[in-house]
Amino acid sequence: MNLESAAPEPSNHPTPEISLADPQGVDSSSEKQAFWSDQDQDHDEGGAAKAQTLMLNGYPIPEAEFPHLSTIERKLKYVQGISQSRQVYLITNLLQDISQMLLQSQNVWTIGRNRGAALCLGDRKLSRRHAVILYDAEGFHLIDLNSMNGSYVNGDRVQQRHHLKDGDRVCLGSIEFFFFMSQQRHSLEPIHPEVLSRLQNLKSRSTPFADYSEQQQKPKI
Repeated sequence: MNLESAAPEPSNHPTPEISLADPQGVDSSSEKQAFWSDQDQDHDEGGAAKAQTLMLNGYPIPEAEFPHLSTIERKLKYVQGISQSRQVYLITNLLQDISQMLLQSQNVWTIGRNRGAALCLGDRKLSRRHAVILYDAEGFHLIDLNSMNGSYVNGDRVQQRHHLKDGDRVCLGSIEFFFFMSQQRHSLEPIHPEVLSRLQNLKSRSTPFADYSEQQQKPKI
């Protein structure tokens, strides 16, 4: 298997009329397999690469020619790694399009099409065991598991392991998301009790809020 493929380079060509071809889907077996099970071999990895293909006048064209098409009318996808008070977890909206907290006792979150993956994603360009996000004393890392289509961070292909930083753009198969990281916590000053009371009991803002800034509380000279 050749792993030395370069990340696609975007082009500035104008956008002609485009259609979408839907090739054959992947195996939809109902049997749930463990992520690392030897019984769950990637026999259909070749089929996994057969994702939807952009067509121009009946001929396939590379997705790199129209990178904006994959993000139209799609809200921001993200994975946030949080490490506080000796507890480490991920928050992401990649699963069922809603934000969820993912706790893993060994701080290893698997990613792939395999149903045993922590982030089981139905993208046909993903390998069954595509990558993992791992946390150790140095922080969060993205580890590619010799996937067919590779893993990319900020446009660069991951050579097995990459130390993730806040704001990194990650691409796995056809899925693109941003990685955010939180390792600091700040305690904020309490809100003025009268303002808090009004906020908690407010049904309609028919009257303006009082200004409780420091300038209003200083005595006039």
